[in-house]
Amino acid sequence: MMANIVKIACCLVCVFGIALAAPATVKLPKGFVQCKKSDPKLNECIKSSLKNAIPHLVKGVPSLGLYPIDPLRITQLGIDQGTGPVSIKLNFRDLDISNIGTVKINEILADLDNNNITLDVHFEKPIMLDGNYDIKGKVIILPITGDGLCKISLDNLKAKINVYLKPVVRNGNTYVDISDLKLKFTTTQLHLKLDNLFKGDKALGNNMNVFLNENWRDILAELQVNLENALAAALSGVAQQFFSRVPYNQVYCSRPFGFLI
Repeated sequence: MMANIVKIACCLVCVFGIALAAPATVKLPKGFVQCKKSDPKLNECIKSSLKNAIPHLVKGVPSLGLYPIDPLRITQLGIDQGTGPVSIKLNFRDLDISNIGTVKINEILADLDNNNITLDVHFEKPIMLDGNYDIKGKVIILPITGDGLCKISLDNLKAKINVYLKPVVRNGNTYVDISDLKLKFTTTQLHLKLDNLFKGDKALGNNMNVFLNENWRDILAELQVNLENALAAALSGVAQQFFSRVPYNQVYCSRPFGFLI
């Protein structure tokens, strides 16, 4: 698991270009909606603000150095599942995650005194993962090898996201770092299509794809923690770019919590 976390961290440095030096400070653009901490309907305010912000964040906000995130490109992702019914080494390259922009917020709970936020969300379209892969190992009782294009989708994805923030001082300004982001999801169906299995043997490859999809629940049970960690790391990297560039006093001016519209 530690190896996976290291791989994901390295991946995010490549994907998002997170600088080691403190980034330049920027001001929030016009239309920034603020929800005061003292508002008795704070959670409803943040939920409404996020609803309006998501389409803009998905398209990217150049003034904040935020790039479009639908699709979200992950240059490398490694899953090393060494034990259990699914024992594989699976690597993804240039993996695009699509339909992130279809996210809808069901519920939000903000504990600003302790700098954490919890969100319950669902996605109106299947989350799609397209890219290159290579795999070697065993799936349940069958050996598997392959290297080529892959397509993975998760239907009716629902997720609970816990974001933990930490105020930090850099160059005389107070910012917010994401100290942790945890994500748990459920799905009604996992679809997999792996091209060029078994060195291009179509009969073996087709049979393996059928087997994978018929046994998706067992496969997901073994790989879900790794997938959750990967998605959490990707979302954390995107959010950290925002918080690394916008000072705390702009986000919490007069003790509000704000989101773009």
